[in-house]
Amino acid sequence: MDKTPLAALSAAYADQSGTARRRKAAGERLVGYFLNSVPVELILAAGLDPIRLRGEPADRPVRAEPYMEEYFDGEVRAIFEALLEGRHALLDLLIVPRSSEVYLQLYYLIREIPRWEPEAALPPTVLFDLLQTPSYTTTRYDLGRMRALAERLREAGGEAVDNSRLAGAIRTANRLRASLCAAAPLWRGAEPRLSGADALRVIGAASVLGPAQATALIEALVAAPPPPLAGSAPRLLIKGSPQHDARFTELVESCGACVVAHDHLGGDRTYERPVSEEGDPWEALVHHYQREIPGPRAYPQAREDQRFLALAIEAAVDGVIIIHDEWDDTLGWEFPDQKRLLDERGIPVLFLKRQPWFDPPEALQREAVSNFIASIGRAGA
Repeated sequence: MDKTPLAALSAAYADQSGTARRRKAAGERLVGYFLNSVPVELILAAGLDPIRLRGEPADRPVRAEPYMEEYFDGEVRAIFEALLEGRHALLDLLIVPRSSEVYLQLYYLIREIPRWEPEAALPPTVLFDLLQTPSYTTTRYDLGRMRALAERLREAGGEAVDNSRLAGAIRTANRLRASLCAAAPLWRGAEPRLSGADALRVIGAASVLGPAQATALIEALVAAPPPPLAGSAPRLLIKGSPQHDARFTELVESCGACVVAHDHLGGDRTYERPVSEEGDPWEALVHHYQREIPGPRAYPQAREDQRFLALAIEAAVDGVIIIHDEWDDTLGWEFPDQKRLLDERGIPVLFLKRQPWFDPPEALQREAVSNFIASIGRAGA
């Protein structure tokens, strides 16, 4: 029996390495990337095939440990471990975004490893630097970086990127974004049909599969959705450090909540805004990645906070949980302003800080989340 669209999306999400191998075996020329600050439109315009990579909790840093200081994010350690194990050697190119200092250090490590482990099967790697301050000078810099990336993609076996090819790639990527926007009511609507964990799987699968396959599966899911979830539960939004796997969301929902939105680099806001299809496609692409995508380098923060608040209001949440990685050195500074915005609207918030990625304190998390959900119930009684 053929898999349902949700089952197919979930399977692709759960087995990113297997999905990559199958895509490679089918003749795709894979370009891997991390996070949401790499312009996938350029990869598509070059005739190559993007695949977003994430760290897996099972990839404990055994080979990576001697090279990485303890302050590296757990997910980045897992990514480096997978690289050293050769699981991304099938890539024609790996693009590392300079989204934060830790990813810049990851790039340096990848470039340095051949001196220490000549046998390591690493893919060819390039750094992509994107600035997000809203200024003309930044726009010119980002345009230069994008044109340089397009040339590097050509050197990796792709086609030269002209305006026509780039405009077509923007339309392809926008159709995928539109399919996710159409699917969002399945977990964000008044009667959710997908759990928050399933929502993460759908969002994650959208960038693990090729755009055409992902779009087709998501459109099929929207056309024939599952029935509404049984019962009623407090509606929560999860924010903070990227939750590229569903562990924490599943824990929250097992405590009796319904997670209806995610505001982090693996969540709802990654697809909310399309790239403009009007005018010069290069300028449109620069504007989108400079000013429209969420991220730790997005500026000004006040605008990012207003977009977070708009998501919370649209999803009609009863509460917000903000979870930070134990080595996070940026997101915590934003919490006071975000709490003030939520307090002004009577939306309660739970702040879980310094949470280990490899061995999260699940019992303590469960206790804190359960107490938070209970307090929401008492407040609404």
